[in-house]
Amino acid sequence: MSNYIFIASFIGFLLTTTGVGCNRQNNDRRAAVSDTARISTLMQHAERCLNKPGSFPPDMDSAMNMAAEIERISTQQQYKRGLGLSRLLRAKTFREMGQGVQARTPAAQAVEILGQAGTAREKAQALIELGGTYSNDGNDMSRKIALYEQGMQIYAGLGEKLSEAQLREFIGDLYQLKQDYPNALTHLKKAVALYQEVGYKRLQGVYGLIGYVYVRTDNFGESLRYNTLAVKIGEELKDSGSLMATIYNRLGDCYWSIENNQQAMACYKKALPIAYANKDSFAVQNIQSSIARVLARTKAYGEALKAINAGIAISPELDVYDESAFDILRLHIYIALNDLPQGEIYFRKLRKVYDQEDFDENMRQALRFSMASYLVNAGRFREGQQYLDALFRLQDRYPVIKSKRATAEYLYYQIDSAAGKLGTAMAHFRNFKSISDSLRNMVQSRQLAELQFQFETEKKDNDIKLLVQKSKAQEASLQKEKIIRNAIIASVALLIIFLGLVYSRYRNKKVMNIRLETQQHEINRQNEDLRKLVDDKEWLLKEIHHRVKNNLQVIISLLNTQSRYLNNKDALDAIRNSQQRMYSMSLIHQRLYQTDNPGTIDMRWYIPELIGYIKDSHEEGNNIRFIVDCGHIALEVVQAVPLGLILNEAISNALKYAFPDGRKGTITVCLEMEDDKNCRLSVSDDGIGITDLNDALEGSSLGMRLMQGLSEQLDGSFTLLNNHPGVFIGVAFPYHEFTPENRKYILN
Repeated sequence: MSNYIFIASFIGFLLTTTGVGCNRQNNDRRAAVSDTARISTLMQHAERCLNKPGSFPPDMDSAMNMAAEIERISTQQQYKRGLGLSRLLRAKTFREMGQGVQARTPAAQAVEILGQAGTAREKAQALIELGGTYSNDGNDMSRKIALYEQGMQIYAGLGEKLSEAQLREFIGDLYQLKQDYPNALTHLKKAVALYQEVGYKRLQGVYGLIGYVYVRTDNFGESLRYNTLAVKIGEELKDSGSLMATIYNRLGDCYWSIENNQQAMACYKKALPIAYANKDSFAVQNIQSSIARVLARTKAYGEALKAINAGIAISPELDVYDESAFDILRLHIYIALNDLPQGEIYFRKLRKVYDQEDFDENMRQALRFSMASYLVNAGRFREGQQYLDALFRLQDRYPVIKSKRATAEYLYYQIDSAAGKLGTAMAHFRNFKSISDSLRNMVQSRQLAELQFQFETEKKDNDIKLLVQKSKAQEASLQKEKIIRNAIIASVALLIIFLGLVYSRYRNKKVMNIRLETQQHEINRQNEDLRKLVDDKEWLLKEIHHRVKNNLQVIISLLNTQSRYLNNKDALDAIRNSQQRMYSMSLIHQRLYQTDNPGTIDMRWYIPELIGYIKDSHEEGNNIRFIVDCGHIALEVVQAVPLGLILNEAISNALKYAFPDGRKGTITVCLEMEDDKNCRLSVSDDGIGITDLNDALEGSSLGMRLMQGLSEQLDGSFTLLNNHPGVFIGVAFPYHEFTPENRKYILN
């Protein structure tokens, strides 16, 4: 739509600048752009409008307006080529609008003008447009072909092989519609040769047409070959357009003609979903009709009627010819079923069509045959004979296929037998047998052609495989020789290089050995110095931990001494709590100077030691049972210290408050890895619990603030829950694996 608005405004601008009152700015702009360039621009915009899908009225109006503007400019400048292009554009627009008759006059004018003033390519385009205005009937067909052939000759003279091939393919299709099969094959095969010259791969359409022409000329072997080739190329190119439905349908018709019902049905069933996917109602009707024929031949009459109904359903508003074709099929099915009442319905419908004026005589012949078949089977011999007489009387002008002629002779035999005319009845029966035998021979001949085609195909495939194998063997032999030659050359070169390297290394070996010995002595000396430094560092670190532990023990002793001079219970409790906290830290430093790894604490040792101390420090500890579940976890000092303080606070609070009046209970301590990167410490009891959980979390007790603060120091999360019964305290924190870099951090 935006393109249309732009084009419309552009044309409006051109039209408004042609009056007497044009201003200087518009005159300057017109002077800056040549007339031919303006015409070229208008033609390009018009082509865009015409190339859009469908025939949207605003686009068609825009194209017509541009044609008028091109004509105006060309008339003003006496530019004949521009006049020819304007006529060509009008013809294209009428054709796009489906108004072929109106397109003929401007197309003929374009041919005349462009033949004098245009390029050869433009004249060819005009000839093709003019040819497209003629129908595919009678004299129109001959005129149409002649115009297309003129355009084709121009493209051939220009050396445009692809355009020539496309026109030859279309002309070949017109010749086969005209039933001029030799000319059709000439053009179609030349089109194939041209396509192959330019490397055009999409040959399935032209191969399918050639196969169809061979069907019409009773050359079944070539028909099967080309239709199979069309299917193969289409499948290789993954073609899913309507053309593939037609190609599969034609191949199915080949198999139908030799009574290979299974292969025919397989082809039709491949064609049908493609036709539905492309919403090609004509193709769907044609394929469903073919499927119905196969089903009727195999006596699956119910399924055949379903196929007919499906074909009608795709386009309920059928024209009289398509509807009659389906009615003929249904009539023959009901004749086969001996359902004469249902057959009568379709007989009457067909008779109404038969009585219409201006009805196609070839179709009328089909109606005569079908109605005669019904009437004879219904025992209405006299009426049936009238249609048969007309059928044979007109067969020279409107030929009847052999299978129908054979059936018609048998119908005559039935009519004469019923009338007691035994002589003529036997004559008709002999004709029936003669034609039937001829048909049988033709089918057998086609079956032999199919077998010959299969044999040749298999032979060709085997020959190709053999050639491929020979080629591979020859290539492998050449490759082997090449490898051997290259290996010999490479071996000689490597030998020379190796000898040179040996000599060079022999000369340098002594010098290198002396240097290596000197360097080794230096490395050994440096390693010894480093070992001493590491040992000194380890000793120093242990000494630091020892002194820290001793200092903490001194502080604990001082606090213990201080507590002897205090009578205030709160002060004594505060000192005892401080002693426990310091002990939890001193225990870590004690462990660090006693082990060979001064960087980490084994929590399986530490937690039981700390619990034992806390239990001994509280009178309530004798009534409490401890359950300890600690995994094989080693923590750095920076994590072990805050975790020990949290554990001290949690157990101390449980001993103080969870079991009043000497109650017995259980405290469970668990330290485990949640996954590879996270640890969880949990302390739970089965005591009396906490009355107000929120008050406890938001309270100002030192123990609670310590646990929350130390959890943050661990980059972890602190959890306090009523466990019903008891309390659950949990700390989840990330696990830091000890590395040498961590050791530096600890020393700092």
